[in-house]
Amino acid sequence: MKTNLPVDLIDRARNQLRGRVIVVSPHLDDAIMSLGSTIAHAAEGGAKVEVLTVFTDVASSDAPASHWDRQCGFLTEGWAASARREEDRKACSIVGAEPRWLNFGSECYERHGSDEEIWSAVTSVIRGAETVLIPGFPLVHADHAYLSELLLRKGLNGQRVGLYVEQPYAFEMKKAPGSPAVAAALKPIITGSLAWTHMRTARIYRRAKAQAVRCYRSQLFHLGLRNLGLQRMLWRETVQGGEAIAWLPCFANSMEGFE
Repeated sequence: MKTNLPVDLIDRARNQLRGRVIVVSPHLDDAIMSLGSTIAHAAEGGAKVEVLTVFTDVASSDAPASHWDRQCGFLTEGWAASARREEDRKACSIVGAEPRWLNFGSECYERHGSDEEIWSAVTSVIRGAETVLIPGFPLVHADHAYLSELLLRKGLNGQRVGLYVEQPYAFEMKKAPGSPAVAAALKPIITGSLAWTHMRTARIYRRAKAQAVRCYRSQLFHLGLRNLGLQRMLWRETVQGGEAIAWLPCFANSMEGFE
C-alpha cells in the first residue's frame, strides 16, 4: 500500500537533503540498495552526497576469505575487499555520489579498531555535513545493529540525523516499519516513537538505483537479487511509497535517554 503522507510532508523531507549529505553504509552495497533513488534525486538537486562505508575490510590482507566471500568467488579478504570497492565505485558514480571507505573489518574478519576508534573515524569524516543518514530498520545484521547503536550512543556532533530502512533485509523479512516503529537494537537508546517518511522519487531515479545495484555483481546471487529478485524488491519498495527515512526530531551530543 502506498503511503498516505501529505505531499507537503514528503517535500519537506526531501528538502532535508541539501548541502553535504553523508549516507553511512556498514558494508559496500548497503547505502545504494537502501537509498539509491533518494541519493540520485538529491545529487541531481545539487546536494553533495557521500557514501561512507565503514566495514570495507582490508584490501591488502592475505587472510583467507570468509565463508560468505568464498561463496561469492573470492579466496582472500583482500581480493574480496578490492573487488567490492570497485563495484561500489561504479555504483556510486551512477547515482552521483562520492564513495568514501574506512578500513575496518566486518564481523567475518578482524575488526582492526575499537569502539572509540570506529566512532572517531566516522565522526571525523562527517564533520561539517548538514545531514547524516544511518541504518535504522530492521537492523537484523550484527554489523548494522552494532554500528548504528554505537553512533547514536556516542553521538554525531549535532548534525541532522535520519535513520533509513535497509534493503534487502526489509524485503526479505516482508517487513516495513510501522509509523512508530523502532528497531529492537535501538530501543534502549530511542525510547520514543519514530515517524517514517517514504521518499517518492521519479522513475528516472528508480532506474538509476536499479542500474547501480546491478554493479554489485559479486553479491547479487547470494542475496537473492539476480533478475526477478531485484525486480521484486524494487517493485515492492515502489508500491509501499518509496525508500523510507525517519528523522530524529532532536539530536544532541548523545542520544541516551532520547524520547
